[in-house]
Amino acid sequence: MIPTVKHILYVSDIEDGSRPAFRMAVSMAKQYSAQITFLHVIAPIPDSVVFTLESTLSADAYSKLQKDGISNLKKLMEDRITAFCDSELENLDWQPKIESVISKGDVHSKIVEVAELKKVDLIVMGTRTHSATKQFFMGSVANKVMRSSDIPVLVVPLS
Repeated sequence: MIPTVKHILYVSDIEDGSRPAFRMAVSMAKQYSAQITFLHVIAPIPDSVVFTLESTLSADAYSKLQKDGISNLKKLMEDRITAFCDSELENLDWQPKIESVISKGDVHSKIVEVAELKKVDLIVMGTRTHSATKQFFMGSVANKVMRSSDIPVLVVPLS
C-alpha cells in the first residue's frame, strides 16, 4: 500500500540555514495537498541557570519571570515563524495550510510527542554537519527522532 501524506510536521530552529528543509516540506505538501505543522521547540533552561535564579530572586519574582519570559519568548517565536513563512511563501502560486506550534522541553522528545499528538504522516527536519565526524554521525536530534519515532522522518542536509 502506498502511504498517504496529508499532514507534515516541519521542525525548525528558525535559522536562515533551515530554509532548505522548509522548502522540502512545502514541496511535499504541494505534491500531496498536505497541511504543515511548523514546530519550534524551546529547550529547557540549564539547571545551573535555574539554580542561580532561584537562589537570587524571591519565589514570586522567579515565578513571574518564568511566566512572563515564556510568554514573551513564545510571542517572539510566533512573530519569527510568521516572518519566516511569509518570506519563503511570498512568490509561490500555491499556499499550504500552516499551523505553528511552539513547545518547551527536550527537543527530540517534543518532536516525537507533537508528531504523535498531531497524527502527522511525515516529519521533515534539517540537520547540520560541520565536520567529517559529524557527517558520519548524523545530527544528534535528527538521529534520536529517527530512532524513537514510528513516523517516517525526512532529514534534509543543511549548510
